[in-house]
Amino acid sequence: MRRTVVATMMVVVALAAGCKKKDIDNSEVTFINRLDKPITLDIYSSFDAYSKGGTPLLRKSMLGKETTYLPGNTFPAGSTYYMDWYSDDFYNNNWYNDKFETNKVTELKPEPGNNTYYMDPRLYGDARKAFLNNTDAATRWIAIGAYLYASGAYTDQWSSLTPNERTKEITITRGFKANYKYRNANGQEQTAIYDFMVHQTATPYIEFKDGSGNSAGNMTGGKLPTATPPDYVSNNTDTLMALLPGNDYLFMMVKQK
Repeated sequence: MRRTVVATMMVVVALAAGCKKKDIDNSEVTFINRLDKPITLDIYSSFDAYSKGGTPLLRKSMLGKETTYLPGNTFPAGSTYYMDWYSDDFYNNNWYNDKFETNKVTELKPEPGNNTYYMDPRLYGDARKAFLNNTDAATRWIAIGAYLYASGAYTDQWSSLTPNERTKEITITRGFKANYKYRNANGQEQTAIYDFMVHQTATPYIEFKDGSGNSAGNMTGGKLPTATPPDYVSNNTDTLMALLPGNDYLFMMVKQK
């Protein structure tokens, strides 16, 4: 009887040891590159740091289809981080505003059992190349033309506008804020700040949002009145068209270096 008890205890101890060996560290953070090309992954300690685009807390280079594991203690529990990943040509990137996305693509908040992040090939386009010059924290744009579209064609309205009406400037920031400056009829400078959504399209395309989340205009490439009709297709990332908040005209905006 005694031998049976001892044997049983040894089996229990062995099973317990075996179970312990099979324990998985579910705090480990996993990054999976689903692209066929290499990417750079930058991680920032705060949204402010992410928006300014300075030196990241951590930078990793990942090959196509590579998976990277980071210890859970790399990211203290309860903190929120922000990741910025991009291909060498910046065409594939995750510069999208989580506020208007179904799934968060920039926010990084690892929690045990829920800490796997993907570099998704469905995130692509020239928006980052246009609006951030790839790595800049912001770009500034000014109006040089104004157009109306009717009867299948654009008509140039710039000469009919007053100097105050022509004065349009917008700064697009990495932190998804658009700073809009213009003049009223009395020549007084006015300013307004809008959130914007980055659309997942091949051509640069952002949509300004008002305080209620409704569309307040947009800024886009792909259609320039100076290109060949009827499609007006252009791949230019330094000259874009903008339907600015509170305006009926389509303004031609050029990037300021």
